Amino acid sequence: MTEFVPHSSKQDRAIFSEARIVLCGTGIQWGKTRVGAIRMKIAMHSHHDPEDTFIIAAPNYKTMEQSTLPAFRLLMGQDLWDRGYSAGKAEFKMPGGGTCYFRTATDPDSVVGITNVRHVWGDEAGKFGLYFWENLQARASFRQCPIDLTTSPYALNWIFKEIIRPKTKDPTARPDVEMINATSAENPYFPAEEYERKRMTMDPRRFNAIYGGKWEKMAGLVYDCFDDIENVCEPTKLPDGTQYYGGIDWGFTAPFVLTVRAITPNNKHFQVFEFYKSGLTLAQKIEVCRQAKAVFGVKLFYCDPEDPASIQSFNEAKLPSIPADNNIKAGIDDHYELIKTRDYKIFRGTSPYTMDEYESYHYPDEDDLGPDDTQKEQKPVKQGDHAMDSARYISRMTRRGMTKHKPKVAEEKRQEDQYARLERLKRKSRDGGEKWTA
Repeated sequence: MTEFVPHSSKQDRAIFSEARIVLCGTGIQWGKTRVGAIRMKIAMHSHHDPEDTFIIAAPNYKTMEQSTLPAFRLLMGQDLWDRGYSAGKAEFKMPGGGTCYFRTATDPDSVVGITNVRHVWGDEAGKFGLYFWENLQARASFRQCPIDLTTSPYALNWIFKEIIRPKTKDPTARPDVEMINATSAENPYFPAEEYERKRMTMDPRRFNAIYGGKWEKMAGLVYDCFDDIENVCEPTKLPDGTQYYGGIDWGFTAPFVLTVRAITPNNKHFQVFEFYKSGLTLAQKIEVCRQAKAVFGVKLFYCDPEDPASIQSFNEAKLPSIPADNNIKAGIDDHYELIKTRDYKIFRGTSPYTMDEYESYHYPDEDDLGPDDTQKEQKPVKQGDHAMDSARYISRMTRRGMTKHKPKVAEEKRQEDQYARLERLKRKSRDGGEKWTA
């Protein structure tokens, strides 16, 4: 490997920072991935115990294979890499030293169980969901080891709310964080004419994120009308006649998500609870929902229809559950209108994962599309969408058939329709159909 010389004082500061969390949030081609790889190499040469571990994380396999892994491999050198890397185990062993694990956010629990972690590097960390970020922090806690985050700006999600915004408002805030912000043009090797050409031709929001290193609301958001002021309220006592419904997105490797929605007699919707966790058995999922039913009096659970066996088990456990209508476009339309009219609000402090997903749940851009995809009638990107699916099921099932922007169906009538649906399910069971118990 040739000698590396930092191209600027910012890159030098990032490489040699002693802060607990080092964040390089910059435009593309500034050299942030190189910073992450160098800092990880320094850490692996500083800790020599065979029990020491290290984590390199990326949002998905594509980013890991095309960007993160090649940068790290280049820094380690081909000979060392060939002796220590195992693609099957997704790990790299230092001769006589520790082990580096390569993990992606597609399985947010993939880092759970890794102990004695000495250094963490999250590449393109702005695409991580809150759940994965919390798992990475948990791995770093025992040794209080450094965490490096290298990323272009993507969304006003956890990384913006926890780190960027506090440090921007007050540089003395978060003393545990070293924040490096830079444009692509601050790399002296980046072509100035290309930077100007992109600035003149690109959508300003995308240019600011990709080249300018600026955090703004993500382009292409599914729920671009969601506002964390207008659609969030303090927990409050709800009126008599309020009904509670649950939305369930199944998961084992992916998180199991339950959201609980209160719907008032005048058809205002309030999300009052969420549960979000991977690796649960069916019995544990049943117990989570049994407790939610006891606390909120959940009337009915609307479930992802892809797992009819689990729905049947829920009903056998006396948790009234039915398959949700999984028409994605119609469900998004229903939920979008609730958000847009501000008839949907979240009780503050109850649903951090839902709040995080609203800021990153998006339609595909060119980078997300595969070779056989087109821009027409695209579904949202299938990552970090579990709470979004749960919320969509409830909105779709409680609003089907309602004319948009017209007076809503009276609560009494809506409840009669719901009871009628339950009665039909009971009759179906008695007539020899699917087993269902109230």
